[in-house]
Formats: sequence, structure tokens, C-alpha cells
Amino acid sequence: MWYSNVENFKNANGYTIDGIWYPRVTSIISIKAKPALYMYYAGLPDFKTGEAIKTKSAAEGTLLHETVEAILRKEPIVIPETIKPAVSAFMDFYSKNDVIAHKIEERVVSKKNNYAGTIDVLATVNGTMGVLDIKTSQAIYRDYSMQTSAYIEAFKEDLTLPPLTCWILRLDQARKCLKCPATMREKGGNIKIRGEKTKCEHQWSEVRGECEFKELKTFESDIQAFLACKTLWEWENEFWLKKI
Repeated sequence: MWYSNVENFKNANGYTIDGIWYPRVTSIISIKAKPALYMYYAGLPDFKTGEAIKTKSAAEGTLLHETVEAILRKEPIVIPETIKPAVSAFMDFYSKNDVIAHKIEERVVSKKNNYAGTIDVLATVNGTMGVLDIKTSQAIYRDYSMQTSAYIEAFKEDLTLPPLTCWILRLDQARKCLKCPATMREKGGNIKIRGEKTKCEHQWSEVRGECEFKELKTFESDIQAFLACKTLWEWENEFWLKKI
């Protein structure tokens, strides 16, 4: 990626904390190839269309994130109609589990490995403390475990905390066909139908929320993968890092 100057690079890829610049976890992970994303762009009319869908989808995801985090903070909120099904699915999960949020949208820093990131939530869920990462994707992807492992590794430098686990809380919404197993997802203005096994004149349900909660238990291999990404990211950006 092209940067006009070192400050532009720093702002795009990291945080300055107490006068020291640290690369951002998500920037580091971005070095990993994403074949599914390339296939997605290949199926669109042009790159501009893909960017427009991505921007709108990100805004919708941010709105859902902010709403759920406000609920966890126990703040009074008005739930937007556009995300009400997904929020309802979250509320069902929330009512059935003991969730205590300790930190929300806070920076974590690994001085040992020289990186920083922003966690969604540090929480205790049913008596266990861990990092709770909120995703608004259609599935839980393996890449997510690299991101959460980086946060866990940074938290390990805080000796006041107990050993932590990590979870993905995936929230989404879609329509179900009443005649076949197909689902129709409308995000970012892009309509996608999945799960069609037979020709069907679909009869779609109202939009229904989805909530998937999964504990990630592969920390040792995940943190090694993250640190390998960091080595490659540093190699790729050697020019700018030398200036910093």
C-alpha cells in the first residue's frame, strides 16, 4: 500500500501511546491472504461496487457493535429498526447467561512484542474471565483466533489478571425460506442467497436474528500464527518502520 509520508503510515497502521508508536493488531493481521474476499470481489461488476458494499456493511456492523456495547454498559438506548432482529438475538443470549463487562473498547499494549490493539470487551461470562470479540459476519472465521490471541498475549503482561480465555460472539440477521433450507442475507445493500439445494420459488420469512457464541481453545498455535504475520508485516513495511 502507498503512503505519502511516515505520519500517514503511522496513522493508518497503529497507535501512539505514551509517546511510543505501536503497530495495530488488525493492520498486522491484514498481511494474511484472504482468498474468499478475492473471490467475492471477482463476482462483482467492478471494484467500486465492492468498496461501496464494504463501506455500507462496515457502517451497519459498527451500529450493531455500538448498540450491544451500550447494552453491556447498561446505558439507556433506542434500538434502530435496521438491526433489531440481531439485537433481539443478542438479548436472548444475554438473558440466559451471566455476563459482566469489565472493560469495553479499551486499548491493550504488548510491550514485549511491540503491538497494540483495541478489544471489544473484557468480560466474565458464567464465572470465567476472557476477551469477548463481537463479530457481525455470516460465519466465525479462523482468522479471528489470531486477533483474539494477540489481545490475550498482551493481557498476560498484566500480572493482576487471571489466565484469560477468549470467545467470539457472532451476531447477524437473515431471512429464511419457508419452503427450503435457503437463507437470504441483506448486508451492505448486497443480497446473497445461500443454501439452495433445489429449485424453489422462495417464500421468505421476516428477518430473523442469529447469535453464535464460541470459545476459542487454540491459543498456542494462534499466537504463533499472529507473530508470524507480524514478522511478515514488518518485512513488508521495512521502509517506513526504519523511518519510525
